[in-house]
Amino acid sequence: MRISVDASPIRPRHAAGLETFTYGLLNGLSTGIDHDLRVAVLAGTVDEWRQQVPDQRVDWTEVGMPLRTDNRLGQVLRRWTPDRVRESLAVRRALDAVRGHSGDRDDDSAVTLYPFAFVPVRARPAVIVLHDLRYLHAGFRAPGFETVIRENVARASAVVFCWPHPYREALAMFPEATDRITLIPPPTLQPAPDRARARPESGLLLYPSSTGTLKNHATLLEALTLLPECRLVCPGPLVEPEASRLLARAARPDLRGRVSFPGFVPLDELHRLYARADAVVVPSLWEAASGAVLEAFSWGLPVACSDAEPLLAQLEFTGAEAAVFEARNAQACADAIRRLLRDRDRYAEASRRANARLAGRTWADTGRDYGTLLEWVAAGRPGPMPRSPFAATLAGGTR
Repeated sequence: MRISVDASPIRPRHAAGLETFTYGLLNGLSTGIDHDLRVAVLAGTVDEWRQQVPDQRVDWTEVGMPLRTDNRLGQVLRRWTPDRVRESLAVRRALDAVRGHSGDRDDDSAVTLYPFAFVPVRARPAVIVLHDLRYLHAGFRAPGFETVIRENVARASAVVFCWPHPYREALAMFPEATDRITLIPPPTLQPAPDRARARPESGLLLYPSSTGTLKNHATLLEALTLLPECRLVCPGPLVEPEASRLLARAARPDLRGRVSFPGFVPLDELHRLYARADAVVVPSLWEAASGAVLEAFSWGLPVACSDAEPLLAQLEFTGAEAAVFEARNAQACADAIRRLLRDRDRYAEASRRANARLAGRTWADTGRDYGTLLEWVAAGRPGPMPRSPFAATLAGGTR
């Protein structure tokens, strides 16, 4: 059977957790199933993809993607275009119409997998991965993205979620599609390497993330003004318009020299940062689930995180304990970090226990779960939808 994967909207070094997820999934599919795998990627990036997914059996094809937001012109437009315009239905329709004339025209695969479901699904039958549903919530609503998501759910033969919170939301939001919605948890995106770890640097806080507004770096920077004993490193893609604002704020006298935004860093450098860190702080306003939290668990690092619903669900699922604070409250964030560092050993041990819950999960396991689902779709969806055996170990309330 031939399986197509449309990874063309994902540009290496610019998509943070999404690209890490896709690399892992492709490696899991190439090693976990015995089918031909054809992957469409953005023109000019195939060498970077091959470095991350080295299996020679993968058939790569490059496609054009006009009107990208990750080049210089796109970053300028993103910086100066208001969110309400950029996320409007009219703009989204126009962008999708232009991009629809490019891309992969392969139509002989048994099924197509879309690891990023915020772009229109063109092929059928199709399996989409929806990482979260924030654009359908009042506080984050974006009419353009909401419309694409709803249309994709309607068109897809199967819809996959990675984590319990968005999965449960989808069952409630799309009752007509419950027989096509499933949960396939991934492993930790970037687990700690099996090697000696450096001694943490006292007061060094780490927040790996892109600088999207949703990630809420702004609150963390204000909290840091109340923590003169701490320093902060925030590796990840510098996404406009927030990146310029954050860099300007970090350059002011009360933070100067204590906050670093190094941009995207290679995996070895990310590991060195985790090895040095005293704690991980995740102030995000919304996530499907935080990769940084899972990575902190694998390093045995204590975690402070916001009270965003998906993060609380993630803590519940892993049986974890973190120092939780009100997401937009800088004082509460600073207090949580102080509490975390005062009782560091307790929170670090809680992270190690939480990691044990996911430690046995591999990308090959995940790839096999996806392979079973893709085979079911290609066969015309005979009988009930197959379910991930690993999902049965999740906290109560999932299917």
